[in-house]
Amino acid sequence: MDRNFDGLSARFNSQIYGTLKGQLRLKMLDLDLAPILSGAPAVSVLDAGGGMGQFSCALLAQGHDVTMTDISEEMLSEAKLIFEEVAPDKFAHFLCAPLQSLPSQLKQTYDLVLNHAVLEWLESPLEAIEILYSLINEGGHLSLMFYNRHAIVWRNLMNGSWQRAHNDYFHHDKNHLMPQNPLEPQDVLNKAQELGLELISWRGIRCVHDHMPKFMRDKKTLDEFVTLESRIGLEAPYRDLGRYVHMVFSKPIKTQ
Repeated sequence: MDRNFDGLSARFNSQIYGTLKGQLRLKMLDLDLAPILSGAPAVSVLDAGGGMGQFSCALLAQGHDVTMTDISEEMLSEAKLIFEEVAPDKFAHFLCAPLQSLPSQLKQTYDLVLNHAVLEWLESPLEAIEILYSLINEGGHLSLMFYNRHAIVWRNLMNGSWQRAHNDYFHHDKNHLMPQNPLEPQDVLNKAQELGLELISWRGIRCVHDHMPKFMRDKKTLDEFVTLESRIGLEAPYRDLGRYVHMVFSKPIKTQ
């Protein structure tokens, strides 16, 4: 079953969005999408499963046309407050709906489709990529960020949890923020390319941060992590250990 985060928005805000690791994640997304958005005229953006809208609210403030969806009414309510604070003079579209229903409810396609930290919470994540593909304009882009299976396996191995490292069952109780379905990057890439999408960039996010001992991590600043991770997150094999993987794809324009 797909995960709904009603009742957990406060924990998301304190444990993810309000932390250095959450800020680092946003910085890496900014870097990867800057070549597409910097200096560009306003584009139509769909943030599918946008949670509290921490990333897309900045795009709205920059003048882009943003539609944000989420399955959680609570998360959308929080997102509306954040959008009003960040871009009080701008208007965004909000829709509470599961990802699977978006093609029938939205009835349009977009220049940029964002799907960040969503796939790993879905029962059928690869099928979701097909749905997202259908929502992209020709010549448009798809930004996919997902929880990396390699990273959690490596983390469990380093913690001595060897049996857990080889266990395909990741789901915890309903109040836990551990994704139920971490993905292998190659599976995502294969699916996207099967649909005809072209890979523009592939980054591991928090390749160093999440594997560093806490006492050492606490001595580093956000700027220091950004400087390091911005480079090493693009380099194999280090990118394969990032807690998240961010892939940006383009949808080719069909020729007659």
